[in-house]
Amino acid sequence: MMSDLLLEIYGEELPSSAQILGERQLYQSFLELLEKQKIVYSSIKTFSTSRRISIVIKQISKKEKDSSVEIRGPSTGADKMALMGFMKSNDINDLKKLIKKKIKDREYYFYIKKLKQKNLRDIFNLEIPLILSSIKWKKSMRWAYNDQKWSRPIKSILGIFENKKLAFQFAGINCNFFTYGNYHYSKKKIKCTNFEVYKSQLKKLYVILDPKERKNKILDNLEEFCRNNNLKFTFEEGLIERISNSVERPNLFFGSFDNKYFKIPEFILETIITEKQDNFCFKNKNGALSNFFAFVSNKEKSKKKILVEGNLNVLKARFLDAEFFIKEDLKIKPEERLKSLSSIVYYENLGNLHQRSLRIKKLSEIIAEKLDYNIEKFSKYLIFSNIDLTSEVVKEYPSLQGLAGGFYAKKFGFPKDVQEAFSNQYKISILRNEVDLSVLLSLAQKIDSIFCFFSSQKKISGSGDPFGIRRISISLIKILTENKLDLDLLQIFYCCQKLNLEQRIQSINDLELIINFLNKRIEVFFIDEGYKAEVIKSCLNLKSFNPHLILIKTENLTKFLKTEIGKNFIKAFNRLNSIVENTENNYELNQSLLKKREEIELFEIIKSFKNKKETSHFRIDGVFYEKMSYAINSFLDNIIVNAEEDALRINRKLLLAECKDILSSFFNFSILQIDD
Repeated sequence: MMSDLLLEIYGEELPSSAQILGERQLYQSFLELLEKQKIVYSSIKTFSTSRRISIVIKQISKKEKDSSVEIRGPSTGADKMALMGFMKSNDINDLKKLIKKKIKDREYYFYIKKLKQKNLRDIFNLEIPLILSSIKWKKSMRWAYNDQKWSRPIKSILGIFENKKLAFQFAGINCNFFTYGNYHYSKKKIKCTNFEVYKSQLKKLYVILDPKERKNKILDNLEEFCRNNNLKFTFEEGLIERISNSVERPNLFFGSFDNKYFKIPEFILETIITEKQDNFCFKNKNGALSNFFAFVSNKEKSKKKILVEGNLNVLKARFLDAEFFIKEDLKIKPEERLKSLSSIVYYENLGNLHQRSLRIKKLSEIIAEKLDYNIEKFSKYLIFSNIDLTSEVVKEYPSLQGLAGGFYAKKFGFPKDVQEAFSNQYKISILRNEVDLSVLLSLAQKIDSIFCFFSSQKKISGSGDPFGIRRISISLIKILTENKLDLDLLQIFYCCQKLNLEQRIQSINDLELIINFLNKRIEVFFIDEGYKAEVIKSCLNLKSFNPHLILIKTENLTKFLKTEIGKNFIKAFNRLNSIVENTENNYELNQSLLKKREEIELFEIIKSFKNKKETSHFRIDGVFYEKMSYAINSFLDNIIVNAEEDALRINRKLLLAECKDILSSFFNFSILQIDD
């Protein structure tokens, strides 16, 4: 008998995001259950389609058989009532079942109680409904008369263990040993007693269970089509995943639309094809949009002509809608759209979008000055950076915010730099060889978004990020580090405070909250780049936030810590750090009390570091740190810190505290550890 577990929840159409979320949580919940119950297994895998989420766990067995526990009773010298009470409470009817053991100088009765392990089948019957109830969906629903929720209504539950069905209920549905194939082809039940039968039966009924297999099938078809038609093979991973998750057996169909629709901007056509229709669009070798499109369906290829014509008709209708929206949008002048922004609330208590446009313009000018960029000739146009939010195109296709602004800026005769800046302002990454208007406007947009989010007093909880602040923060860090821009964002946030005050709208006072949040984001970002968390943290503080300098510090410190000088310095610093105490502020270091050679040497090297004009952001002076390591070790080896004379003791502690403070000016060495 196979000791495998197979579970499938089958129901109505699941969106791609729900499939991914459900698989991940189901996998994690079963891992925790297996560990908690000390259950061993050979493998665990999850699968999903548009109609089902499944998990299979192979070769399950208990790590432990029946065990026992030793229970101590009363001492052998205790009265009979105490002994009888102990036996009764443990359901013991014979004194011979007790043993005697000495602990120290006293003898006690003990009972060896056998603990029977729970049956695996009983564990799964009890725990699986709890696991299913614990899954947190972004959107969930109830149906019929039960209180339990799922992403979409459940039709059936397949639960098999050791080739026999389990006996539990969830959401009013009893677990059974059957499932269904692809409903486009058949509605009959499939009986399953193990995973191999389950998978093969599904395949016969047009269900490819493995998402990777479906994705590869689509990619193979797309690649062949591109090769045969001299097209570029470039498709977004997210789109491929979303489309492959929308079907149980992907059949790919191809079509083409009339070239007359190319009078509509390519970025709008592309959005209609991919976002609105979940179709694939194609690029020619020169990068221009082709008139070919492709779509995936569960339905069989014999219906190709009807399906392609139907899909093309929908695309044509949407193209005509877009054409109409553009014509209507161009009837309204930029100045009129700017007035319309006044009627759109940005955030509650944070004014309207016209006020935000004024802030974006001012922030762009402030950042330009900090980065030594002459923005004067473009300033008058920046007030229009958000007017596309009032356009019909953006109302219909929200993802075109920015791109639509750039398109309309061209139609209204704005300078080319302004057109590009409007188009690029929401991009995650803008890589330039020099500062330009696109970078400045993008930074201003993101900085204002972050500042206003915190001013709104809204919270980011768990893994959710409904306002995209984590994504915006990473984008901000990415742009500043990739373009090597020396900009302290704390200074810009002070400007944000002033702007909000001038507009008489809500503003956050404690900027440390924002800097602390950004420090966590940059830590995540740099860890993904391969840096150690403790090294990154040692380069952060709450008095500034300059991603470019933080990256340089992190790079230099990482290299330094790999050297012998670096390792020796951290050991010396840790010795210093372990004995430095907080010293009262009313004491000052008295140089005249420094008599010993080791004291004077440490003082002189501290003094030389203080007098250095060059900061340690860009270069870590190995020679200096080697001398500092020697001076610290020499002092601690030869000087009695806790001298009997009060003045001497205080002065030596002050010297060590000053040494630690000066070394901690640029790096928090106290959190670093060196592996031996």
